[in-house]
Amino acid sequence: MGKLVFLLPGQGSQKVGMGSDLLEERPELLEPYFEAAEAASGKPIRQLCLEGPIEALTATDVAQPALFCVALAMADLAREQGITPDYVAGHSLGEYTAAVVAGALSPEDGIKLVSARGALMAEAQSEVPGGMAAVLGLDADKVAELCESIDGRVAPANFNTPSQVVVSGDLDAIDKLVEAAPEAGAQRAVKLQVGAAFHSEAMVPVREKMAERMADVTFSDPTIPLVSNASGELVTTGDGIREALLAQIAKPVRWVDCVNTLVEEGADTFLELGPGKVLIGLVRQIRDGMDITAADSPKKLGKFVAR
Repeated sequence: MGKLVFLLPGQGSQKVGMGSDLLEERPELLEPYFEAAEAASGKPIRQLCLEGPIEALTATDVAQPALFCVALAMADLAREQGITPDYVAGHSLGEYTAAVVAGALSPEDGIKLVSARGALMAEAQSEVPGGMAAVLGLDADKVAELCESIDGRVAPANFNTPSQVVVSGDLDAIDKLVEAAPEAGAQRAVKLQVGAAFHSEAMVPVREKMAERMADVTFSDPTIPLVSNASGELVTTGDGIREALLAQIAKPVRWVDCVNTLVEEGADTFLELGPGKVLIGLVRQIRDGMDITAADSPKKLGKFVAR
C-alpha cells in the first residue's frame, strides 16, 4: 500500500440505521459524539440515525451532525487499529470531519460548528429557497456555458467527476437548466432533493455567520494534511483550514481537483469512513487504478485492516 487517504462523506450519504453496528460493538466510540451532537443541535440525533424516519434524518440540521458523529467514530476506530492516513479529504460537510481527523479542530468544537452549520443552512432554505441539479455527461466547461445560457441565477456547485457536475441556483433557473441540458449534449440532468442553493453565492450570509461562530474557536496546525474543497490544494496550517472551511460554504466543491492533487502527491489508497460509498465511486471515475474501500462498520473496516 502506498499513501493512504481517509475520505469523510458529506450530506446525501445518510441512511437509517447508520452507526448501529458500531454502537453494538463499540458504543464507547460513538455514544459520546451522539450526546454532544444532541446537546449542540437540540435534535434526537441518536434516535434518528438508528430509527429514522428518513425524511427527518435527511433534514439538513439533523443530517450534518449525524454524519459527522458516525464518520468521526469510524475514523477513531481505524486509528485505534493502527490505520493512520497520510492525507484527509471530506466532501462538503465531510471537510469539517476531516479537519478534526487532521488534528486541526477538537471534536467538541467540530460538533458545535457542524451543528451550527446545519442549523444555518436549514434556516437559509426557508429564507432563500433554491435548488440543485446533477448534470451528467457534460464536462465542466460545457456545464458552465449551459449555466450562462440560462435566464436566472445558476452556477456550478460541485465538480464531482469529469462528467458529473452539480449546479446550484434559483428554483426557476434550475428547472430551465434541467429542461435545456439534453439539448446541450448532457445525458440527463436530475434535480436533487435539497431546498437551497448550496455552495453558491446565495450562501454568503451563512458563511458570514459561520465566521462569527469560528472567531473564538482554536484551529491548530494539522498533523495530517487536508485537501481543500474550495481550492483543490493541500492545506497544512490551522489558519488555512479555518479559511478552507469558510470558503467552501459559498464556493464550489472542486472534488476532481482534490483527488488529482492527492494522486499527484502519491496517494493510491482511499478509505471512505462512514455511511455510503459515494466518495469512492467518485474517485473511481476520476482516476483509474486506485485502491478504494468503503467501511461503515467494524466488520468492513476489519477486512481492510486484515489486508
